[in-house]
Amino acid sequence: MDPSDGASTRGGVMANVTTSATIQPTENNEQKSLEMAMSTKSAERIESPKIRKFDLNLLIVFDAVYTTGSVKNAAALLNTSSPSISQYLQKLKDYFGDPLFLRDGQKLSPTTIATKLHRKIKDNLDDLISNIEDFEKDEYNQQLVVQCPIYLSIKIIPIISEFFQRENISCEIVHRVSDNMVDGFSDSLSLRQVDLVFGVSKNLGLSTKSFLLGSEKLSFICRKDHPRLAEFFSDENVQTETFCYIHTDELPAVITRQRVENTIQAARVFSLNSPSFMSILSHVESSNSVAIVPQWLFNKFGSAFNIKLLKTDIELPPVDIAMSYNKMNLNKKMNHALFEYLSENFPRYMN
Repeated sequence: MDPSDGASTRGGVMANVTTSATIQPTENNEQKSLEMAMSTKSAERIESPKIRKFDLNLLIVFDAVYTTGSVKNAAALLNTSSPSISQYLQKLKDYFGDPLFLRDGQKLSPTTIATKLHRKIKDNLDDLISNIEDFEKDEYNQQLVVQCPIYLSIKIIPIISEFFQRENISCEIVHRVSDNMVDGFSDSLSLRQVDLVFGVSKNLGLSTKSFLLGSEKLSFICRKDHPRLAEFFSDENVQTETFCYIHTDELPAVITRQRVENTIQAARVFSLNSPSFMSILSHVESSNSVAIVPQWLFNKFGSAFNIKLLKTDIELPPVDIAMSYNKMNLNKKMNHALFEYLSENFPRYMN
């Protein structure tokens, strides 16, 4: 045999092997080909201008009409009006180019197209709705992030805990201590890094919503064995005593502090400024300084410190407490219920 023939034969075998590998893909190649085809098909669907404009709510309406056999019953099932259902049906008819339902006495009977469509989407639609419901449940069974000063957390967290216990919701409450900066509040809410912000700030941005929970009464306090103050704090005492005050950069708090200064109408000498009310109470009981604090704080912790409440004729302005949240959170049923519960029950902690 001519060596060249052998080479040709070997070359032919090699050529056949190569050709065979090309014509008959391996299992991995088949999988890749299938994935590429599916990816291409999905991309085509996404890029289709028609499907991008399709409202998935139409499928829920379609399923309701198909199941109940009437516009009226579908409206009752979906808790909406019959005209709304009719409008949705018209959009479906326009989209599929088919009447979908024909009048059959008192009922609407599906056309052949409607029957095929329902068979095609029924299981997937149920799975989609179920997955969304499970996602919402999982979301509330995970965390609720609350940002507020430590002082306010003593009021806020018990109310949230009550709500979760009442609704039998398993959820971790994550408390972040606020930095007293309005910009920080706004960014946290806009970026949805926190769910709720409590403080004296309002109007934190276009994407957020704020409303007042209540107003706190302010009072003068000093240590029980103060050498000059027995029970009453007068205008004259303002000029002779030293003070400590809560430090915050929140604009409404600064305005409130200015209103206090305008009410007192005297220059005060300060011995301490601190972001912590606990530090202020500790300082007051161990010094001759006077502090202006929310009366609720004294009612709650007065017995734990060597301090007393002073009567006065000076009318101190109240402090407004606000709750803020991202507007997107209001669309969630559970959040809406929680917001209402906080609004209704916060006044219980004002006295």
